[in-house]
Amino acid sequence: MNIEGFTRSVGWLNNFKKRHNIKQLSEEKLTKEKEKLQELINNFDLENVFNCDETGLYWELEPSETLSIGLLSEIKKSKNRVTLLLIFNATGSIKLFALFIHKYQIPRDLIDINKSKLSIDYFWNKKAWMQISI
Repeated sequence: MNIEGFTRSVGWLNNFKKRHNIKQLSEEKLTKEKEKLQELINNFDLENVFNCDETGLYWELEPSETLSIGLLSEIKKSKNRVTLLLIFNATGSIKLFALFIHKYQIPRDLIDINKSKLSIDYFWNKKAWMQISI
């Protein structure tokens, strides 16, 4: 990922893998797992094979670099975020409503809007993160 200045300890890496349920596989084992997955998927019509992807969107975050002819004052970076989960099938013919997670139950911009009529599934929690309950 070409991240400069990042240092990690063995404990940090082990805890990260444990937290995200990451297992270390050899290339041989990985190839076998890919083959098993392909065999499983081949038993289904591609219309019934779905993919989902979750991403965090820092919607107020400004670029980390800019061009300037003078000095700029340091501004604290915004940490306001929402989480999006997008789901669609392998052929692209079915796209489910996006799942949207905000940190407020009723944000100011949505005060008079019925969220059940939006073309998203709206959830909220303190950090706007995906949780098991969602």
